[in-house]
Amino acid sequence: MNEHTAPATTRPSTRKRYKRIAYGLLGAGILALWIAIALDRFAIGVALYWAGGIGMGLVQRFSPVDLYDERDAAIERKAGRNTMNVFVLGAPGGLVLQESGLVTLPGEFHGAMWTLFAIYVVYGASVLYHKYRT
Repeated sequence: MNEHTAPATTRPSTRKRYKRIAYGLLGAGILALWIAIALDRFAIGVALYWAGGIGMGLVQRFSPVDLYDERDAAIERKAGRNTMNVFVLGAPGGLVLQESGLVTLPGEFHGAMWTLFAIYVVYGASVLYHKYRT
């Protein structure tokens, strides 16, 4: 009798396996950071977080297959568009609701909005750089 082997379609592809390894390393780094913060060992947590991020980058760089394809790029574009829409509509919407007296926003809201604004400025500068550098 032949041994039962799983069909090729049910096994995770090589691409998925390397993606799982890469994101697993990053997730482990994030988890290590949270645990280290809880144990009041911030510097160790940051080092472990960086190790996870570097490990993810190494897996992405040296894996034998491309980890991302056109579908991944399309998903990232849609997610980026949705995130921008939430920010562009949500920030002024929160301020209007506060001015109308319907909600009271915490002080952290304004700091968070400035942080998000700075992130989008960096993102926009990065897009322009990569768009016009060739």
